[in-house]
Amino acid sequence: MGRAGLEAPPPSCGVTVTPGARGLQGRVGPRPQSLAFRGNPPRASSPSASARCRRRCHTMAFVTRQFMRSMSSSSTASASAKKIIVKHVTVIGGGLMGAGIAQVAAATGHTVVLVDQTEDILAKSKKGIEESLRKVAKKKFAENPKAGDEFVEKTLSTIATSTDAASVVHSTDLVVEAIVENLKVKNELFKRLDKFAAEHTIFASNTSSLQITSIANATTRQDRFGGLHFFNPVPVMKLVEVIKTPMTSQKTFESLVDFSKALGKHPVSCKDTPGFIVNRLLVPYLMEAIRLYERDSQTCGDSNLGLGFSLKGDASKEDIDTAMKLGAGYPMGPFELLDYVGLDTTKFIVDGWHEMDTENPLHQPSPSLNKLVAENKFGKKTGEGFYKYK
Repeated sequence: MGRAGLEAPPPSCGVTVTPGARGLQGRVGPRPQSLAFRGNPPRASSPSASARCRRRCHTMAFVTRQFMRSMSSSSTASASAKKIIVKHVTVIGGGLMGAGIAQVAAATGHTVVLVDQTEDILAKSKKGIEESLRKVAKKKFAENPKAGDEFVEKTLSTIATSTDAASVVHSTDLVVEAIVENLKVKNELFKRLDKFAAEHTIFASNTSSLQITSIANATTRQDRFGGLHFFNPVPVMKLVEVIKTPMTSQKTFESLVDFSKALGKHPVSCKDTPGFIVNRLLVPYLMEAIRLYERDSQTCGDSNLGLGFSLKGDASKEDIDTAMKLGAGYPMGPFELLDYVGLDTTKFIVDGWHEMDTENPLHQPSPSLNKLVAENKFGKKTGEGFYKYK
């Protein structure tokens, strides 16, 4: 409590300390002599008695203040020490990532609300989730198709949908955001949800490139804000990066780690550094593959003997992909992975890093990547990127 509530009264007043519902409470007023002091009350005309009264009044007020402060601190510490067991999850964004997060949460016994802007988007998301669940059930319940059907129906029954995020976050334990990689849009979303979410609700962003701290600063719950970076496709990929900002409380961090484990994932922790772990290593590798491919064309061999040929870059994209799959054991080559992730996503990440560190050679823009994105050739999702898809 603040000092104004329990200031020591002047010597002419008494302080009665009585047990109350919340512990000891100070009361300032006319002094009941039987409670204020033991023995006979001092005479008001005596200087020494007046001094003793003043000392006792100040001492009693100080003890009372210290007791109330310790009670308040204990109560606050007890509240902050409670680790949240996530049971109810709200996922904002019905795209591939959001739908995948909703699916694995529902499949592991969580109640889920999936939120997006329109019913059409949500219907498409729910259909995609059902198709994905049937693939899982076919493999998991190969010898018992009936149990597989029951698994699918039960999981789908725990996923509700909504187009109004503010109306559903009041009773949720965790909000996971998986929308467009735009800081302003994310800040506006979380600032609004912060007004409606319960006090205990934890906020988390699935961003792959933006600083979690910059998103959390739009809210008043920086201590209950962290990063949960899932990987695509979410039902298959086991990894989750759990990001702890300097403001994230230890209990929030532990709650996010526990939630990740409850989903059957393997969480790894990382500070709020650009790209976290995977993208910090992966994106420069992908960009270097593009630079290897897009270097100036050159003529190789002896053209006088009819053996000359033109080579674009240091190697073709097909050979670069083959080399990394057979030589490094990667399941996909860098250009295949770029098309799978989305060229627009990769460009967004690189552009953001380049703005933060313009001199870093690893973060320099790519002309061929910029050209493809400008032509709306984002990869598999648009039918063409570095490769063409039917």
